[in-house]
Amino acid sequence: MKNKNIESQQLSELDCKVAIMSNAFADYIVDYEGDFSEITQRDNAICYQVIDEKYVVVHTPRIESPFFDFPNMPSLFSPCGISSVDSAGILLLHTQPYLTLRGSGVLIGFLDTGIDYTHPAFIYEDNTTKILSIWDQTIQEGIPPINFLYGSEYTSFDINQALVSDNPYDIVPSIDEIGHGTFNAGVAAGRYIEREPFVGAAPDAEIIMVKLKPAKEYLKEIYLLREDAVAYQENDIMLGIQYLMQQASIYGRPLVICITVGSNQGSHDGTSILEEYLERVSKIMGYAVVVAAGNEANLGHHYLGNYPEGTPFQDVDISVAENERGICAQIWAQRPDVYSVGILSPIGSVVPRIAPSIQLQEEFDLLLERTRIYIEYQLIEDNSGDQLIILRLQNPTPGIWTIRIYGDVVVTGRYNIWLDREGWIFPRTQFLSPNISDTITIPGTANTPITVGAYNHLDNSIYIGSGRGPTRDGRLKPEIVAPGVNVIGPLPNNQYGSRTGTSISASHVAGAAALILQGAIFEGVIGITNTRSIKNMLNRGATRRSPIIYPNYVWGFGELDLINSYEILRGRLD
Repeated sequence: MKNKNIESQQLSELDCKVAIMSNAFADYIVDYEGDFSEITQRDNAICYQVIDEKYVVVHTPRIESPFFDFPNMPSLFSPCGISSVDSAGILLLHTQPYLTLRGSGVLIGFLDTGIDYTHPAFIYEDNTTKILSIWDQTIQEGIPPINFLYGSEYTSFDINQALVSDNPYDIVPSIDEIGHGTFNAGVAAGRYIEREPFVGAAPDAEIIMVKLKPAKEYLKEIYLLREDAVAYQENDIMLGIQYLMQQASIYGRPLVICITVGSNQGSHDGTSILEEYLERVSKIMGYAVVVAAGNEANLGHHYLGNYPEGTPFQDVDISVAENERGICAQIWAQRPDVYSVGILSPIGSVVPRIAPSIQLQEEFDLLLERTRIYIEYQLIEDNSGDQLIILRLQNPTPGIWTIRIYGDVVVTGRYNIWLDREGWIFPRTQFLSPNISDTITIPGTANTPITVGAYNHLDNSIYIGSGRGPTRDGRLKPEIVAPGVNVIGPLPNNQYGSRTGTSISASHVAGAAALILQGAIFEGVIGITNTRSIKNMLNRGATRRSPIIYPNYVWGFGELDLINSYEILRGRLD
């Protein structure tokens, strides 16, 4: 009987792995209260994966339908693209006689494109790895981590065996094809490389890498992403975070979680599923959660609406590029306002105003064009409580499209519209009158995590693409900026190069957080051991330059200056 139970469990896990990886099965993130039988029966789920006490991922056979279950579908995310650590006030702490901090004993976890574990930046002088483990969600031939059902885990023992092998990828076949994860891990925790010269912010911290699996094709089709778009699913990111926390618990180490992926899909007010999850994670003692602000400020993907009083409608124009597969737009009203929409195509086709409703889905085929239009109203969106209107334009005719906004209940007159992020639509697809505010990507609009913008440490100018606040509900983001322009770092195949973006600035802050956790937990210098207090320490010590008034929605509280944060703290203790 025992053997039969084991065989049944193994068969169940095999079926679940198929469902997790197969495009024939849909994935949903469900809010549950511990009753899995009800979930599996209600959703016809073949299996489920528990994220935590609040969320579970269920996998169900896909049903072809013209309409979509947007509230429970996972959102999609994509990567946000020595002088730098010196400018950030980090390098001095590596050699300070009274307090030497290099990240020893601290783990830094990444959810990214993988890591080139053979790069010298991740190998100690005795030819052993500084990578504690890799969970490669894309490789199904190996053994998954304990408590997880897919992917393959490679431990430091496996990696060390690979490093002394003539064919390392026969032992650990995990490869970073894009280089984004390798670069960010190097900036945060790379070893000293004298010939470059290069050093990461926390060279003695150990690394955990989750290589995210690509989003399923059916989701990319629903969201109308370009075929070559890099995209990851919200549920895989959340399970990746759960893996990082499990590893920290097993090894009894403090943990920095560095998130360098972002999305425009969601409310931008901290109420998305991933943000709500990160909010709880960031309050755990001994943890620090750091998030990139995104690189959307100058791309024309955000429109800020101020509805004119007494007018019957307001037109918002979008320029759509040639050969665009489709565009998705999300219109978020500021409660208690209620709006409705109509659509005008470049050649004059009209979708008349659709009256608002609690839950409405409509689909239209334009008579003289190939375009199919999908409109969904959520009068009270589940998480934010605000109105959400979803627009999908499949095979849109190139040219100027107009969204006609009708004010049904106008009190604040404020609404926001976001198009998909960089890399998912063509660069020439953008609003004709965009606004650079409110361009922090999700999950950077979460409340407690440290959201990081990018500046050029060589000339002290802000990076033009660095996401700007406020959040949709008016909170300050980003809180701080760090070097993120033309920063040198490791690339696959033993290369080095320069990259730009808020991913790099977030990696600097992740390394700085590791130094603070080392000082707090292992050196006993301070009692700061969670995300909020680490954020406050960094904000106090940030460099502020006149005539800029701080805090603000571009620079936050200023430029990362870790040594100054410690000096301020020492002065207060004296």
